[in-house]
Amino acid sequence: MSKYIRITERIAGKLKPKEAYLYYCLALKSDFHTHESDIKQETLANEYGIKDTDQISDWLYHFQSCGLLTIIKTNIKGQYGRFQRCKYQLNTEHYVLISSVLHNEPISRQLKGFLILLKCKCLNGTNTTLYSQAQLANELKIAKSSLSNYLSEAKARGYLCKDEKGIHLLRDDIFLMPNTPQPDFRRRKVKDEAPIALPEVLID
Repeated sequence: MSKYIRITERIAGKLKPKEAYLYYCLALKSDFHTHESDIKQETLANEYGIKDTDQISDWLYHFQSCGLLTIIKTNIKGQYGRFQRCKYQLNTEHYVLISSVLHNEPISRQLKGFLILLKCKCLNGTNTTLYSQAQLANELKIAKSSLSNYLSEAKARGYLCKDEKGIHLLRDDIFLMPNTPQPDFRRRKVKDEAPIALPEVLID
């Protein structure tokens, strides 16, 4: 069974694609209602696909410094002494909905992270962004050459298309697009515009 999870669009411009994918992996392992996770860093590293837990720890603290989550530490007394356990409270302010299907897609972590960041720059309630490539590179703080490579690979693999109206994400099974009227393409998305209220969705 797949599910949609909330990802704050504030990750765009703050996280690199590989970091955005880790944030997504953490969200997958968070409580569906409270958006809190007590996943161990070793387990999170496995979900992400690496063994370096120190790198995972560094990224988690980076997320906290960016205001994307709060790390809650608790002292636990166990059979072999005291130890510290961490919980992670994710920020879901101004969120987009992305399916767990993305986790198993046969593409690199970096491309998955890029697609997540691209979704965060789509017009509210759509899978379309009106930003030019130069504007996207600036918004996401990605080199223009890297952005071009990501877009080319994503297009070749069927994740997006481009036309005179913008860049469009194609996989509605991954990037939820609610049933809303066709957006006015003359208007760009306002940076701090509140998201459309959406129900929490579980999909078989």
